[in-house]
Amino acid sequence: MNPGNAAPRDNGLLQAALDQVAETCWARLPCERVTIMLADGEGHDAVLGIAAWRGELAQEVVNARVSSGSSVAGEVFASGRARRVIDADAPQAGGRARGEGGSFICTPLPLDGRILGVINVRRGRGQPAFTEMEEGMLDCLALFGGKSVQTAQLAFLVKSEFAQRALQGEEVTALAEAFSQGAAQPAQVARMLAKSFYREMKAAGFGNNQIVGAAGEIIDQLSASLRKHGQRMERGRQ
Repeated sequence: MNPGNAAPRDNGLLQAALDQVAETCWARLPCERVTIMLADGEGHDAVLGIAAWRGELAQEVVNARVSSGSSVAGEVFASGRARRVIDADAPQAGGRARGEGGSFICTPLPLDGRILGVINVRRGRGQPAFTEMEEGMLDCLALFGGKSVQTAQLAFLVKSEFAQRALQGEEVTALAEAFSQGAAQPAQVARMLAKSFYREMKAAGFGNNQIVGAAGEIIDQLSASLRKHGQRMERGRQ
C-alpha cells in the first residue's frame, strides 16, 4: 500500500479536501501516520470509516469500520473530546492498535456544533511523544478540516447539474408547465426533485441522518409557511 493513497470512498471534491487536510496534518505534525475517519450516521448509530490517510496503512485497516463509542476513535467521536496518549504501551493506556505502541492523538473533526468524524496522528515506539501544544495544533487543524469538508460538499452541490438547472430557472419552467397540464403533474415534478435532491446529497458525502435532517428542515420551513398563511387567513376573516 503506497503512503498517502486516497481511501476507496473517493468522490471528487470531498476526497480532495480530505486529502489536503491529511497532507496539512502530516506536514505540521511530524508523525508516522495520519488517518481521517468520517462518520456515516450520527449518535450511537454512527459508524466510522477511514476516508484519507498519510503513511503506511494495512488494507484491513482501510476497510475496517468502527462503531460509535467503541475504540478510542469511537469514544472521541461520541464524546466530542480529544484524547492524547503519551505511551500506548503503558498499562490501561487503551491506545494499542494491532500491537502498536508509541504516542497518538485522536481529535474530533467538528463543524457547526456537530462531529463529522475524527483525525488521528500517531508516532511509533522510540519517537518523541506528542505534547499538549501539538494537541492544540491538531485541534486547530481539525477546525480547518471541518470547514474544508463543508466547502467541498457545498461546491459539489453548486456544481451539480441539479443545482445548475435550479439556478437557471429550468425547474421553475417545468413546474409551470406541469401546473398547466393538470393537478397530478406538480406532484410528479416534486417527486422528481426529491429524488434528485437525495441522489445529489448522497453523492456529496452526506450520511442518511444528515439527509433526513435536511428533509426535516424543509418540513419545518413548510410548517412555518402554513402557520403564517393560516394567520393571514384568520386576520382576513376578522
